[in-house]
Amino acid sequence: MNAAPDRQELYHSIFGSILDRTEMTPYLMLPAYDYKTALAQATKMMGNRGFDIKAGDELSVGEHNRAKRYINMALDYCNTYMFPFLKEQLSTLIRLNSRAVSYYKNAVTDIQEIEDKLAESAFSRLIDEDPRHLFLMASSRKYPRLFYGYKGQDMAISDGYQHMACALLKVCHLIKSSEEDSQDINDFVQLGLYFTSNGLSLSNLFNFDWRYPLPSLAENEASFRAYVKVSTFFDRLKEFIVFDKEKNLYIFKSGDGVDVEIAEISARLKTLFSMATKLGNDFEGDAYIIKDPLAVTFILNDGNDTLKLFHALQKRGVILQETVVSSSITQTIFDNPEDMKEAVKSLMASLNKSGRSDYMPDDEEILQHAQDFYNALGRNATRNAHTSKGHKKFQCKLNFPLPIHRCKNTRKILLPCAANLETTTSEAYFTEQHTLSVELRISDKRSWDESEQRGDTHHDAYKFRQLVSVMNRLFKDDFHFPKEMDSMLREDQRGIFL
Repeated sequence: MNAAPDRQELYHSIFGSILDRTEMTPYLMLPAYDYKTALAQATKMMGNRGFDIKAGDELSVGEHNRAKRYINMALDYCNTYMFPFLKEQLSTLIRLNSRAVSYYKNAVTDIQEIEDKLAESAFSRLIDEDPRHLFLMASSRKYPRLFYGYKGQDMAISDGYQHMACALLKVCHLIKSSEEDSQDINDFVQLGLYFTSNGLSLSNLFNFDWRYPLPSLAENEASFRAYVKVSTFFDRLKEFIVFDKEKNLYIFKSGDGVDVEIAEISARLKTLFSMATKLGNDFEGDAYIIKDPLAVTFILNDGNDTLKLFHALQKRGVILQETVVSSSITQTIFDNPEDMKEAVKSLMASLNKSGRSDYMPDDEEILQHAQDFYNALGRNATRNAHTSKGHKKFQCKLNFPLPIHRCKNTRKILLPCAANLETTTSEAYFTEQHTLSVELRISDKRSWDESEQRGDTHHDAYKFRQLVSVMNRLFKDDFHFPKEMDSMLREDQRGIFL
């Protein structure tokens, strides 16, 4: 066997996202002309990706199992999350028998073929035997000799295996990035996994009793730290909110005599798979783009109370100029400044009440204030290509500052409510400063129902478009749903989510 490369390679592209590649062409595989050396080089590749390779050319048992865990989670993402959801939505779209029906049918066929390839027994045995085989298979188009000498034979890797290995590595990259590239995000990943593994819902978290976590939660500091962050946030938020049993609604108290009636408060934690999908859509694939592991939504009876609640949240310190991500502020409830006049009036009436004044400007001045609000809150156009302009809400993303208490003696994190602190003396614990990334949304019943629960703005419609985009990147060789179909797809989705 010729052990020297045919020619010296001077250039390997490192530009662009790994998610847009159809193969791996790593420098470390240049000297790998048989299976033994290829496996050793794959170990080095894993060392460059954060694995502990102190054992030399072999992976330790712990790192071998960690790599297999990523692969299993990647397969779970595909087989239990992405594929079933897409096929269900596509089946509904096919029944419409629209102009796009052939594209929907082709997409179903592509997904089924991908499922069959991933489930093929020989392929499964290879990745189950050694996680490094994924790197070898994904690189086999450029380096066809990587399995020469495997179990005494010169095994060739088919195009199908190469495609699937490359796609699985991409998914592993998304899972691993969600878990490891940002320690803050990893905290919420671990908390989400803990909740789901213990049968707890990631929705309706505002009404969850955060005072009494399961004892096993504290065994994982990352998940417990996230738990304490979220519970501290809700503990602070609930200082200003009471539930009126007679009216059957929440009341947010601004502290200066102004009350805002809220029909519903919901909160959800983003799942690991949802985070991975978000990363899969982002060109840079940076985990720091995830600014909304926790989303809190206030649903009002009256949309004209939106600015009043926005202002009350500022007065209570929930929203501060230095903690809000400016580029995230978006207002789509009001179509124009004229449409915002009543909300401005409501805000000014509440300010008069808190300031003990009875001044109310004329319509011209109110319209000018509405123009200022409209320009300020609506300046950020929607950047997400998979969402819809039909959303009707105010939203912003903020990095909410909060204290985390640790016991001085044990350094264990303490829950925020006083009953959980080991003692009330200042010597017993010390405080660390942390932040919690929150997406805060305000809407009213009618707007929320019309824009979030219907048509192409429905969550499942958005999720479908998002996952199709991710499929186009992950399975580039085996799946293609043209971007040019987006307008036709949205038209069909409006016919489904009535």
